[in-house]
Amino acid sequence: METQKLYIWYYRTILPNGVPNSDDIVLFDSYDPLKNKFYSTSEWRKVDFTPMDFPPKDVKYKFPDRLYLVFKKKMKAILFDYCEFGSNVKLVSNDFYKFMLDNGLDNGFEVADIDIVNKKNEALTNRKYYALRFGDFDDELFDFSDKTKQRGKHTFGGSYVIFPDLKLQDYNSTKNIFVLKSPAYNNSIIFKATVIERVFNDFYSPEIYKVSDFPAIYANQYDEELLPLDNKYKVKM
Repeated sequence: METQKLYIWYYRTILPNGVPNSDDIVLFDSYDPLKNKFYSTSEWRKVDFTPMDFPPKDVKYKFPDRLYLVFKKKMKAILFDYCEFGSNVKLVSNDFYKFMLDNGLDNGFEVADIDIVNKKNEALTNRKYYALRFGDFDDELFDFSDKTKQRGKHTFGGSYVIFPDLKLQDYNSTKNIFVLKSPAYNNSIIFKATVIERVFNDFYSPEIYKVSDFPAIYANQYDEELLPLDNKYKVKM
């Protein structure tokens, strides 16, 4: 039986046009126009939330209110509604952020306005974007079954544990969108079937898979021959 009709949005190394690779973007805290130079003055990237409260009480670890997302490489167009940056940070458009809030995203994150610019601090888009740094996650809402968990290695190394029958403890709750800390799922967003049609209709180029198919995607995510951008597991509407 299909696992509660849960779906996952997960970008691999093969990306649609208009979605940046995390290696090609940098978040900076400030910009000096006289020196034409970006700076990172806070230490938010060093935070390990395990031993401290969230949001951090120490000012130096807090997420800035505004950030500069600098593209190191030229892109024809900035089209994404959601992508991963790293350090538990997700980059989202204004529309997608509202969608997340409408579907159960709570106060387990910090938010920063972001200016999307090139190395000269020239704006690359007029669309509004945010950076969301997560410190509280939804793992406790799920049943991570030890009976069916899978252990393995990526195509190019690196071990993982993943759950082909990942289930919500209460699928009938009003919350429809989930962010997990568990390593295999940390760079993704999970949805219920109740909102998946809107994800496809309203947002740019989502890469959606059934959670039951996700183990095959995660294990072979770097194998472009086996799993091209348009692969057999990808859900289409």
